[in-house]
Amino acid sequence: MKRAARVARVAGILSAFVLLAAAPAAHVGPVPHNAQTALIEKYVAAQRAARYDIAYGLLVDSERKYFGDPQSYRSVYDADGIALESARLIGADGNDNGRVYFVRERIAFVDHATDARRELEATVLLGVVREHGVLHVKDPGKPYRAFATASTVDASGLRVTVKKVEFFPDRIDMIVTFANVGDNFVTVLPYDKSVLRDDQGGVYRILALKDWSITDKRLFEGIPLAPNAQYTGWLAFSATRLDGQKRAWSLTVAPALRDGAEAPFDVTIPVVPQPN
Repeated sequence: MKRAARVARVAGILSAFVLLAAAPAAHVGPVPHNAQTALIEKYVAAQRAARYDIAYGLLVDSERKYFGDPQSYRSVYDADGIALESARLIGADGNDNGRVYFVRERIAFVDHATDARRELEATVLLGVVREHGVLHVKDPGKPYRAFATASTVDASGLRVTVKKVEFFPDRIDMIVTFANVGDNFVTVLPYDKSVLRDDQGGVYRILALKDWSITDKRLFEGIPLAPNAQYTGWLAFSATRLDGQKRAWSLTVAPALRDGAEAPFDVTIPVVPQPN
C-alpha cells in the first residue's frame, strides 16, 4: 500500500532528522569560512563515515547527556539503516555566538513498510554554539535510543509485526505492520485496549491524542483490512525516560474483530531487538 510505505518512511526519517521540505528562505546568508563551518563539516563527515562516536563527542553537553553514550546515539541511525550518502552546506544564518547551518543531504534508509532500502533528499538544520569556550554542535529532535526488530505473531488470521521501537523522554513509539492473512475482513482498533509491558513490571498505556504527529489517525479511527491487505503505522505509549537496563518487551494489540466472528480478539507480540 502506498499509504503504508509513506507512513513508515515519514515516521522513520523524521525521528532521526529535523527536515525542511523547502530550500532555505532567501534571507539566509552564505556559508562563512570559519571555525563554526569547520566543525559542521567535521560532524557531517563523521556521520558519513558512520563514526558516530566522533559525531557524539562534538555535540553540546545537553545532547550528550540526553543520549547517554555513543552507542545510544548510534542506535537511532542504525534502527532506520541510515546511511548519509552525500551532504552539502547550502546556507547559514546567525553570528559568531551561534549559527544555524542548512545542509542538503541525500540519505539512504530502510522503509519499514516494505523492508526495502530507499533514498531521500532533505535539508537538515544543524546548529553551532559556544559552550565552555569551545564550539559544539546542536542536532536535536531524535529519540534517545532506538532499535529495529522483526517480531511477528499471527492470531486469527491477523499478522502483527513490530518493525522499530523508539524511546523519547515522554513516550515510546513503535512502528507496526498489520497484515490480514485470513479470508474475511478484519478491523483493527488498537486505540482501545493496546498496552506495552516490560519484564521489569513496567506498564505503558497507549497515547490516544488527537495530535496526528504522535497518534496515527487511521489506526485511531480503526482500519478495516481486506484479505491480503496490510497497513504500516505507529503506536505511541506514555512513558518516562528509562535507564539503560536491558528489558524484554511485550506488545498487546487489542481489539481486532474478524467479520463473522462472535467476539473480538487481541494479539500479543514479544518484541526482540534485531542482533547487531
